Formats: sequence, structure tokens, C-alpha cells
Amino acid sequence: MKALNLYQFLTFLSGFLVLGACKSNLDIMPVENNTAGQFYAKEIEVKQAALGIYAHLGRNGTNTDFATDYFWLASENRSDLLYIAGETSAQNDQLELRKYLISPNSGTVSAIFARLYAMIKDANNLLIRTNDGEYMRYRAEASFLRAYAYFELVRAFGPVAIVTKPIENRDAVLLVREPETKIYDLIISDLQYAAANLSKIYTGADAGRVGSLAANALLGEVYMTMAGYPQNDASAYAKAESVFSGIIADVETRFGPTYAGLFTLTNENKYDLFSIQFSSGNTLTGSSLPGYITSSSSSGTPFPEWAFSNYTQQGQDMRVDTLLIKEMKANKDLRLNVSIDSGFWNSTDVTKRAWVAKNIVTKFLEKDNTDSKIKSWNDYPRNFPIIRDADVFLLYAEALIRNGKASAAKYYVDKIRTRAGIGALPANPTFDDIKKERKYEFIGEGRRYFDLVRWGETDAIATLAEFARHYHSKTNGQLPTKRDLLLPIPQNELKTRNNWDQNFGY
Repeated sequence: MKALNLYQFLTFLSGFLVLGACKSNLDIMPVENNTAGQFYAKEIEVKQAALGIYAHLGRNGTNTDFATDYFWLASENRSDLLYIAGETSAQNDQLELRKYLISPNSGTVSAIFARLYAMIKDANNLLIRTNDGEYMRYRAEASFLRAYAYFELVRAFGPVAIVTKPIENRDAVLLVREPETKIYDLIISDLQYAAANLSKIYTGADAGRVGSLAANALLGEVYMTMAGYPQNDASAYAKAESVFSGIIADVETRFGPTYAGLFTLTNENKYDLFSIQFSSGNTLTGSSLPGYITSSSSSGTPFPEWAFSNYTQQGQDMRVDTLLIKEMKANKDLRLNVSIDSGFWNSTDVTKRAWVAKNIVTKFLEKDNTDSKIKSWNDYPRNFPIIRDADVFLLYAEALIRNGKASAAKYYVDKIRTRAGIGALPANPTFDDIKKERKYEFIGEGRRYFDLVRWGETDAIATLAEFARHYHSKTNGQLPTKRDLLLPIPQNELKTRNNWDQNFGY
């Protein structure tokens, strides 16, 4: 997608052409008095509308992107991988999420909720204003992105409203929170439609746009999520295995030979199946994620050998679990140095500089202090992977193990381990092996929190509580409970209706 400069025009496009609705205080956006129907008359317009849906995953006119708000602040930040070494006055939402003190008034939570419903609204506009049988690729992309938005909503917030067509204000306030099973039915239907009407992978100018491999990979992940907490639908493991078995050969052709090679600008869109696309150049299309590595003063870069001189940071002093570092060092795991740095020099002057020891996630920080295209803390070029090769390999292996086929799973687990430099397993993999590999493989990518939740309520709370007790017993936080397995419904959403109950415990 970078060849298209995708987000360089989508901030305007999605804000004006596709989101051409009246202003409303509802996050489930209505479209009364909408003139968008006049926009879908030509293929180029439908194509632009489809691209506009993707734009909500990027900056989209805001300071932060979806990866930062959702996968870092609301997911990785709440897991057992990161801890707060020191607090600042920056990003109070990040502190509250990490310390399990988040409230329904959180701006971050509201932003996540609104982004996902904005994607749904734009997808609905495209689907309702085109006919089945025409513009099928764009309809399939819209279906995928609507399914993806609902998937993140249901696993982050639980039951939510289902909207499949443009609606007016008076109808929006009457929407109820639908059962999760009904939401998953829509997600599955949309993904099956997308998979049937997309090419496997798009390359060249279309690299980065979703194909049928991504649709099926997400469908498999959906089934794996349904099989776990809170749905606990054990039959979904067989469905996941079936979906993954149908694409695993094609996914293997996109398997990156080295772990370090997965996270370079040169190889972007080469191994991923679905990524958020970013580019630098002060066009509001860069990634904000590197700005949340650790805290710093508001002027001057703490990483002078890695970043341009006016790089600043926005987050707390977030560091990686020390025990995880020790485990990976002991195993000589190649993923460690790719994902994490143990510190940095605070000056380029070798006569004055000092080494600052901090275990921080630098996987998405482009370390090039000569890159003049990077203009600000939220203008970094690295794409953020939502689905990549290891997702399919490890989820497929997990499904096989759950279905009593551990011997068949060994090949896929060993591929991941061998790439990491830790060698093949001496015996068939167990579920515990899957847990370890997913923890090491996806550091900084926002998978861990949702893995813990789907693996079970009791174990998730115990794991998160043990971590919080160890690192945050003196930070005025609280230990996680069942309530922390979901985000709160934003308070501004509850204010507009009287037929929604808040999530448990908030």
C-alpha cells in the first residue's frame, strides 16, 4: 500500500467523502442526511471508499494510531510483559490501564470504540450502496474490515450493537447489545464472503491490502477465540483446524526465513498477511507506536544514535519483564535482540555519554538518526502486523494439539523455534509449548493479553495478578479481577441510551 501513499489522502477522504454524515454524539455513527450515495457511482470512487475504511487503523487525523491505542496501550500494556518502572504526568490512561484502574471515562477506550464503529459505518456505506455482483473485490474488502472491527469489539468489550446498514440517530439510540454468538455469526459470514471474493495475496501497488489468505487466517483466529473463554465452544477447534489446513501451504510460502527480517522496511508486506500501513514524511500517515517505548523529557531524543534530534516520547517508563529477559537469554533466543534493547547511549559524544540500562521494546523503532523523512514522534514508517506467518503456524499447531494431533503440530512449532535459533522440540509439542512460543514470538505486538483471556478466566486473572503483585505493589494500583478481562463501555455511549448495562465491575 505504500506505493499508493495510502494514508496520505485517506485522512481527508474518510473524513469528508466517506464519513459525510451529520455530527452526532453517538459513537455508533448515524448517517441521517447522508449524501454519500452520490459518491459510489464510479469504480474509482468505490475503490477510494474501500481504502477509506483502512484509514481508520492509521492516524486518521489524530495523534495516535489504532496500533498504539489498542495493541500497545489497551493490550500489551495490560499483559504480563510490561511494567511501569517510573511514572510521569504523561498519558494517564496508560497508567490506569496498566494498574487496572481504568474507568468508562477513559479517552483511550472511547477512541478505540469509536474507531471500530467508524470502520463498520464506512463498510456498511460501501456494501449498501453497491450491489452483490459488482465491485466484488471492494465489497469483499469492506466485508473483511467490518468483520475485523466486530472481532476486536466483541473480544475487547463483549456484547455490542450490530449495525449492518446506514441508520439514523433515532434508530441508533434504540440498538441493543447483541449476544456474542450473534456477533460471531456476522463475523464468520463476512469473512467467508471476503475469502470467496479476494485473490490470495495482492502485490505491487496493492501490496498490503487484504487477500483471501488474510480472510481465512482471521477466520481461523476467530474460531480459536470462540473455542476459549468466554464462549468455550470446544467444537470451534475443529473448525479452526479445517480453515488453517486449507491455507497452511500458501502461508508457508510467505514464511520469513529470519526473525529479524520480519521487522524491516525492506521486507514490509512480504511476510505479513494483514498489517497497518505507515509511512513517514509529515503527511499524518506515520506510526505513533515508537513514541511509547519509554518516558523522556519533552525535548531532545533519549536515543541520539537511533533517532533524529527532535524525537520525543509520550508514554510512561515501560520496561519488559526481567524474568522474560532472563529466560530468552538463557535459551539464546534470537527474538530477544530483535524485539528488545537492554539500554541506550544518551549522547553521540563518546566523551560525555552515559549508558542508560532499560529493557525496552524497540521492535518498531526505525533506528536511523539520518532519516530526514521522519519528522516527529508519530511519523515513524514501520508497518504494524495484525496477522503474520507465525500467527497461522502457532494457532494451527494449537488447534491440532487441542484436537489430539500433537504429532502433526510439531512441524509448525519447530519451524518457529528453529527460526528463533532455539532448535526443534525433542518430543511432540504440548499446550505449554504453544504458550511459551506465543509469548516470545509476539513481544510488543499486542497478542499476549488476548491469549491469556481466551486460555481461561481463572488462569488469566492469576497470571496477571501475580505479575501485578510483583511489579506494581507500590504503585497505588489494584490486582486484576474478572472485570479486567473486558474494557468498559465508554461512558459517552451509555449517556445516549438507557437500554445498555455497563460491563461487569465498572
